[in-house]
Amino acid sequence: MPTSRWLSRLGAMVAVSSSSLAAQAKPATGPAKVATTSPAPVVTIEAMDFAFKVPATAPAGLVTIRLKNTGKSLHHAQLARMNPGQTIADFMTQLRKQPGSINWRETEGGPTSAIGGQVLEMQMILAPGTYAVWCWIPSEDGSPHYMKGMYSKLEVAGPSPARVAVPKGDVKVTLSDYEYAITPAPTVGIQTWRIENVGPQAHEITLVKLDRGKTALDVVKWMEDGQRSDAPGRMVGGTSSIAPGRAVSSRVDLSPGEYVLLCFTPDHLKGTGKPHADMGMMKTISVR
Repeated sequence: MPTSRWLSRLGAMVAVSSSSLAAQAKPATGPAKVATTSPAPVVTIEAMDFAFKVPATAPAGLVTIRLKNTGKSLHHAQLARMNPGQTIADFMTQLRKQPGSINWRETEGGPTSAIGGQVLEMQMILAPGTYAVWCWIPSEDGSPHYMKGMYSKLEVAGPSPARVAVPKGDVKVTLSDYEYAITPAPTVGIQTWRIENVGPQAHEITLVKLDRGKTALDVVKWMEDGQRSDAPGRMVGGTSSIAPGRAVSSRVDLSPGEYVLLCFTPDHLKGTGKPHADMGMMKTISVR
């Protein structure tokens, strides 16, 4: 997830945290709680320091993407359908040379902000085609993880999904420029958030449980300072960037406390390249 300071290094690309975050982030507690309420096929992606283990193929339609972080650093999985005939080498070359030039209108989301040992899960609809899977969280030296080889491809095969919808979920979260709308209010426990982007550009959700006395601005400042101090909260899920009109669902396990939703996708609509959090796209909620 990006910060203003990193944007000058990475162009319009953005990311969250560094490889030193493992020592700063709050450790996962207890076994990962993963549950699925639909028979959607499970596609398991393993994140390591610094590589992905991705299945060769996945079926088109509604799938469950399960991200297992077996590394020590914070990782996420960003999925985007590539152009016909484009290879993963072509895609990564373009990403390295000009990060902001990738087609954000084809980003499909993916599990985000998994700390070492954590398992996150979400559901999305995949059309047939070849997808790039990469992690753009920066390492300690400021370079994003994909520059260290953390990328792969996923072939999605089968008929185009027809009349397939993302599950309704327990909570609906609507993303727009530059706001989050949540109904009904989230409660304690494992639940499904249906996340829909109704804005004109890509957006994401970084969901953080705040430590006592900390605020959303503390999280933003911590990111801008390069995560040199203890994290002001614990990453608990959300979704990486999803394009306009896309919807995904994310499984989250919430305990009582204060949470903040933040979007660090770079702004392309106004051409500023600023992370949306800098433009006010953040929301604090209480879970009781």
